[in-house]
Amino acid sequence: MTGTDPHATPTIGTPGASGASGISGASPQGAAPTPAPLPPRPTARRRAAIYRAHVVSELAQNARMPAFVLPLLAYPVLIYVVVGLPQGGAASARLSVLLGYVLFSVLGTVTFQFGVGVASARESPWERWLFTAPVPAWIRLAAKLTVACVFGVLFVIPVTLVGFTAGGVRVDAPTLAAVALAVLAGAVPMALLGLAMGYWFPARGALGLANLVYLPLSFAGGLFTGGDTSGTPWESLTVLLPTGAWSTLTSAVARQDLAVIGPPLVILAAWAVLLGGVTLAGYQRTQSANFR
Repeated sequence: MTGTDPHATPTIGTPGASGASGISGASPQGAAPTPAPLPPRPTARRRAAIYRAHVVSELAQNARMPAFVLPLLAYPVLIYVVVGLPQGGAASARLSVLLGYVLFSVLGTVTFQFGVGVASARESPWERWLFTAPVPAWIRLAAKLTVACVFGVLFVIPVTLVGFTAGGVRVDAPTLAAVALAVLAGAVPMALLGLAMGYWFPARGALGLANLVYLPLSFAGGLFTGGDTSGTPWESLTVLLPTGAWSTLTSAVARQDLAVIGPPLVILAAWAVLLGGVTLAGYQRTQSANFR
């Protein structure tokens, strides 16, 4: 009888061969799975749409809070009526004083609401979820910066109206538009200062720091004295401070003295770059903490 030798070694077929036995055709053990293709990068139009959505969301969230809107509208007006209006003086002096309180209003908006406010909001479930969304950091920061500047400029309208009506300040339309641009230019580094505090410090720490920054920067920048810090210990440092450069810029634009606007613009740009880097680092630090 012819049979199969029980001691014979089984033959393993060649992979892919027809009729092969054993593990013929099996894939190699331990082979790495094929990685899924990366999603396409968003187009410029898509990024712009995401940016607009964040701006609209931030505007709606802040506008719905009377506790945010009313104090920031009323406080600068109250201080200007009590301290600024009685200073009087010539027309140019009254304009300089009003400009100082305009900057004071913007500074308060961006340091408290967009400093302390961000520090409080980033602990909320909604904000934690946003950190997990596939949105570039610069888009979210640009949206917050835009909203801070928008509210900062809107909140100067009441104090400006008081200056025009009760203070007798007169400015022609072209000068007013130029001054508004100067105020907006300085609002950018100030808003970045507020955002940096919001992302680097907890809510209580940001509140204390905002109080330490708000009034000292206002005094050192000459916001209550029409930009004049003569005779003060910080006179030589005023122009290097963001508020000092801001005050110098707006006063020069109001006087239409365009020959001197270069240095304060450079100083404000340098502060914007510095504080922008600090803000981005704080944002990324907070984002990393949420993924631990």
